[in-house]
Amino acid sequence: MSNIYPWIFNIDNNIWKVYLTDTDVLMYQSMYEEKKWTKEKLIDVGVIEFAASVEDDTIHIVYVNKKYEMRYCTMKDGKWFGKLLYHIDMRQFKIENLKAVILGGKLNFFYLLKASDDSKHGILKHYIWDGKEIKFYTIQHVILSDKIDKYYEIEIGEDDCINAFSLSDRGDEISLIYCKYDGNSWTSDKRLYGLQGDNILFDVVGQGNTFNIINRSKEVSMYLLEHVCIEDSIYMKKYEVYKSKIEPIEPIIFYRDGKLFTCWQEYNNIFCASYIFGKWSNRTLFNEGLKTPIEIYNFVNLKESIKPHIVYGAENDGLYIFPLSDIAESNINSLKNKAVNDKSNINQEDESIEEIKEKFKNICYENIILKEKIDSFSMHLQKKKHITDEYENKISKIVEQKRRLEENLNFFMEVKKNIEKQMDEIKRQFSNQQIIAKSVQDKLEEKEKNNELLKGKVDYLMKENEKLKNQLEIERNQSFMAKLFGKRDRGL
Repeated sequence: MSNIYPWIFNIDNNIWKVYLTDTDVLMYQSMYEEKKWTKEKLIDVGVIEFAASVEDDTIHIVYVNKKYEMRYCTMKDGKWFGKLLYHIDMRQFKIENLKAVILGGKLNFFYLLKASDDSKHGILKHYIWDGKEIKFYTIQHVILSDKIDKYYEIEIGEDDCINAFSLSDRGDEISLIYCKYDGNSWTSDKRLYGLQGDNILFDVVGQGNTFNIINRSKEVSMYLLEHVCIEDSIYMKKYEVYKSKIEPIEPIIFYRDGKLFTCWQEYNNIFCASYIFGKWSNRTLFNEGLKTPIEIYNFVNLKESIKPHIVYGAENDGLYIFPLSDIAESNINSLKNKAVNDKSNINQEDESIEEIKEKFKNICYENIILKEKIDSFSMHLQKKKHITDEYENKISKIVEQKRRLEENLNFFMEVKKNIEKQMDEIKRQFSNQQIIAKSVQDKLEEKEKNNELLKGKVDYLMKENEKLKNQLEIERNQSFMAKLFGKRDRGL
C-alpha cells in the first residue's frame, strides 16, 4: 500500500486510476468498456502523500497537502467533496508512507511521523475516523536508519484485526517488530527477528495464526531474498529464496490455491518462485518476450476483496494488470515443463527410477511438512505446558496467599471482636462518666447559683452592717453631745 504507486480500482468492471503527478497534483482517470483512459481530472493540488480505500463501490481518499493538512475526500454524484480532518505540526514532523483501509464502516489510516530535527526518531501512528470523531493511537516508536527502505506493513486478519509489522534500528541489527490491534487497543511490541544489511524492506501475508514474510536486504554487492515463516508468534523458520547482484524490486509474497509464492521485478522482468518440498523452487520468468515497460500499482479488485495489494502491470494502448494467480500458474507450468524436458533425456529404464525418486521426494516432502507440523505442535504443547505450569504456580501461590489471608482475617476478626468488646465497655464507662459528670455539673451549677444568692445576701448584710455602724456612730456622737451639754447645764 505504498503511496508512491498509482492506485487502480476495479469497480463493476470499470477501472479507476488515482495518482500523484511529479508536480504534486492529485489526479484521476477512468476506463470503461472502450478500454481507453478518459481525460485527466483534478482532485487537489499541493499534495505530498495520499492513500485510498473502497467501501460500497465508493472510493475514499485521505491525503496530506503542503500546508500539512490531513484531508479526506470522496466522490458523490460525479464530484469530489473534501473535508479537513486536522493539522499536523510541520515544524516538528514529516509524514511518510500513508496507508488506509476501511473496517466496519470506519476509515483507518496509518503513517510514519519522522522528526524534522534529524534525531532519527519516528512514531508509527494509527487514526480511526467514523465520519464525526477521530481516535488516534501511537502504535510504537521507531529508530530510523538509512539502511531501511520501507518501515512498516499493515496486514488485515480474517477477523478484521490489524497486524502491524515494522522495522527499527537496534544498533547491532534492524529488528522486525510485531504488534496487534484487536478493536480496542494495541498490544505491546514484540521483536520477531533481526536483519543485517542495507536497502531493507519486506512484505507479509497472513493465514490463520501463520505469517509468511519475504525480506529483501543487500550485503556488499549481493541482494538476498529471504522467507521467514512465523506461527503463533513463536515458531519460526527461515529459508533463502534467491541471491543476485541485480536488485529485486517490490517483492510480493502471496497464496494461491493453498500454495505459497513470491514474485519480484528485475529491470523489466517479473520472476516468480514457489515453496515446494520444504524449500523454494528456482525462479521462473513470467513476462518472457514482453517489451512494454512494467509498472507497479496499488490494486483493489472488488470482485475479490476490498483489501489493497501490490500488483505489476503495463500501460500500452490501455491498461493490463498481471494477476498474481496468472504469475503463480506460469511458475507452476514452467517448472512442470522443465521437469518434462529433463525426463525426456532419460531412457525408459531410468524413468521408473525417476518415478520412484519422485515418489520418494513426495514422501520426503510430506514427511518434512509433517515434521514441521509436529515441531509446531510440540512448540504449542511446550508453550501451553509452560503457560499451564505458570498458571498452576500462580494458582498455588494464590491458594497459599488465600490461606494466609484467611488466617490473618480470622486473627483480625478476633482482634476486632475484642476491640469491639473493649469499645463497648469504654462506651459504657464513658456513658456513666458522662452521667456522673452531668450530675456534678448540675450540682456545680446549683452551688454556683447558691453562692451567687449567698454572695448577694452577704453583700446586703455588709451594706446593712455598714448602715448600722454609721447609725451607731451617729447615735454615739449624739449621746456624747447630750452628756456634754448636760454637764454644762448642771455646772451653771
